[in-house]
Amino acid sequence: MGWTALAINQGATPGLGSFVAGHRVVGVFQMGLAVSGFIVILTWFWELVRGAWEGLQAGDSVSWPPSQGLILGLALFGSAWLWSLVTSLQILREIRKATPPILPESSDR
Repeated sequence: MGWTALAINQGATPGLGSFVAGHRVVGVFQMGLAVSGFIVILTWFWELVRGAWEGLQAGDSVSWPPSQGLILGLALFGSAWLWSLVTSLQILREIRKATPPILPESSDR
């Protein structure tokens, strides 16, 4: 379960792996942070596309939106991604502590 949580958190949706692994409250906050960042990035991208379209229609150059939206969105999503990495590593550590080591069988024949 720990490696699955790590794979989901880092490869799919930050927070979803934490949620599935039983860290529900933390997972919800991580997903909320990731979704918020994604929405901010999409809003910035929409403004970029709209500015490019208007520039093409008017025969002007592309007007870039302020980069603060992109930076904010990347910071929100990146912090959710890093937070979910830390949580994934904590989950792996918890599993390692809870699982007794496997000792080789002794051959006293």
